[in-house]
Amino acid sequence: MSSFAAEPAGRADACRNAERILDATAELLAGDPAVSLEQVAGRAGVSRATLYHHFAGRDALLDALTDRSIAEVTAAVESARPGEGPAAEAMERVLRAAWQVVGRYRGLVIVNPRRLPRAELRRRLAPALAPVRSLLRRGRRSGEFDPELPVEWTVGVITDLIHAASGQVSAGTMRPQQAERVLLRTAAAALTGHQASRPRAAGARGARSRS
Repeated sequence: MSSFAAEPAGRADACRNAERILDATAELLAGDPAVSLEQVAGRAGVSRATLYHHFAGRDALLDALTDRSIAEVTAAVESARPGEGPAAEAMERVLRAAWQVVGRYRGLVIVNPRRLPRAELRRRLAPALAPVRSLLRRGRRSGEFDPELPVEWTVGVITDLIHAASGQVSAGTMRPQQAERVLLRTAAAALTGHQASRPRAAGARGARSRS
């Protein structure tokens, strides 16, 4: 076999090894946030030398996994068509899609806040959060979402809710399907709760005018 044929095959093998290492990391982190690199290498079926060839250390490995998870979340959010239809329905689609991805990387939800400043996490999440911000602005303009809740505040609430749901699943206190239902219900209440107060407020004004 010529060296020209062997080189692409070698690169393909290296890519597969890197993907196996990332897959193993995501799987093991979900059960043990303190998982060791030796355990990751064993689960991936590679040697420690191979792992260190691709990732210089634990932080480099977690950074790569974080980048992959954010890319997948971003793709999932965009595929949920956040710009189409009523804003409330679009937000439910977006949250469902994001949750399906976050569920595969829930170990990162526990690990990353311990090793990265909150501002850095928000910076890395920017590509995934940009469509969410646009959707929130659209919902505020249409009156579907509470206009008194600032967009950045609401983005923080939504991300915290996703992290809380992920933490409940990791702790074993909720099953993924239950956590998804609670996440969607809580987010909807936060975003659209102002609509429920309107009939009561109107009724109260009517009662005062008749008295």
